Amino acid sequence: MSGAESKSLKIAIIDDDASVRDALTAFLSLEGHFVSAFMEGQQFLDRAKNLDIDVALLDLLMPGLSGMQVLQQLKSQTRFPIVMMSAHGDISSAVQAVRLGAYDFVEKPVSPTALLDKLFDVVERARTESQGMPLSADLSVLTPREATIAEQLTFGHTNKEIARNLDLSPRTVESHRARIFEKLKVKNVAGLVRLMSAQAT
Repeated sequence: MSGAESKSLKIAIIDDDASVRDALTAFLSLEGHFVSAFMEGQQFLDRAKNLDIDVALLDLLMPGLSGMQVLQQLKSQTRFPIVMMSAHGDISSAVQAVRLGAYDFVEKPVSPTALLDKLFDVVERARTESQGMPLSADLSVLTPREATIAEQLTFGHTNKEIARNLDLSPRTVESHRARIFEKLKVKNVAGLVRLMSAQAT
């Protein structure tokens, strides 16, 4: 565990699935982190302004207020990054969530250890940006084909959909995608969406 990862995190979990909520709370607490758990979006919103947390895990689909609706109500007023969770593999919804202000997203089920690594990474990146190092990249490093694929990715299209749209093989799209991430120094589609959205403003 690195020096950054030896720090205890304060984490909010918002998920209507009690089994997921309880399992994550138990794991994260045993790892020495402080967890505030909420079973619905409104319950979280009622407390959000007064919460002292480093990061929030927000489920995408919940009864009552959905994760998307929670994001819309929070807008840009949060003092902490939000990581969306989805059990449905809906990449387009995840991309929309990032456009609404989510910092990243994960698909359930997710390994608790991998999730914790993600949370540390998100908190560190968010802290770096808040200290005056905004997202930036030279998009001209992309070839025309890579730029087209990057745009398709930010629309929430899967590799197979992009392959059909551009008359390419999924393997070719995957290769381009890997080079795009490497050139722009992003780790996933969420990072790409945030970067390209920042460039457009």
